[in-house]
Amino acid sequence: MKPESFLVFREGFVPVEKTLILPEEIAHLRSLRLDKTFCEIEIRDGFGKSYLYSYEPGNKYISLVSEKILNTNLRTLSLAIALPKGNRLDFFLQKATELGIQKIYFCIFRHSIRKEFNLDRAKKIAREAASQSKQVILPVLEIVESKTWMEENKKKICILHPRAERIYQPGDFSEWIPVIGPEGGFHTEEEEWMLSEKIPRFCLPGGILRMETAGIATASLLAFAERKA
Repeated sequence: MKPESFLVFREGFVPVEKTLILPEEIAHLRSLRLDKTFCEIEIRDGFGKSYLYSYEPGNKYISLVSEKILNTNLRTLSLAIALPKGNRLDFFLQKATELGIQKIYFCIFRHSIRKEFNLDRAKKIAREAASQSKQVILPVLEIVESKTWMEENKKKICILHPRAERIYQPGDFSEWIPVIGPEGGFHTEEEEWMLSEKIPRFCLPGGILRMETAGIATASLLAFAERKA
């Protein structure tokens, strides 16, 4: 009978014949009641490679069994969003990772209330969500100044805007990175820049959404409608 297994991420992992099992992996084994069982641990490096290791109860080291390259021939899914407040950031990050978003730009806008976050903690949340949902690629997280980033990427972006005349239709995001602004709305100068540069604008069906709700809705559309398209 095939031994039980579970998945973890070690970003940029380089395989060796024997590697030390990490404390958080032991904790995961205990939570699954596998710490006293012969089982297998799949380590993914976050870039498309997978390494299967065998675990023996009481041994601090796990042994390499096999390795493989996972299918990454899918279009990279990216979105940009202002930083949500409080634990809304955690919730958004979990769900966006579970939906397969591979690159998230956290933009600092003129009306942004939150302007920083703990990157190491955010990466830990993303790793756990990626393990739970068995993702192939770990999301890349960047915090950027919106004016500079949008100017550099103006041919690649579209704007989610509650007053846009164009309602989203499946496939509309296939050429662009959707951008979601802060809860206070875009600054007048930002609005004027978007109009002068003729940046495409879309609104989502329904009412005005909270920022993290709009982010999760957009992540869902990218994951299902855009990849299918």
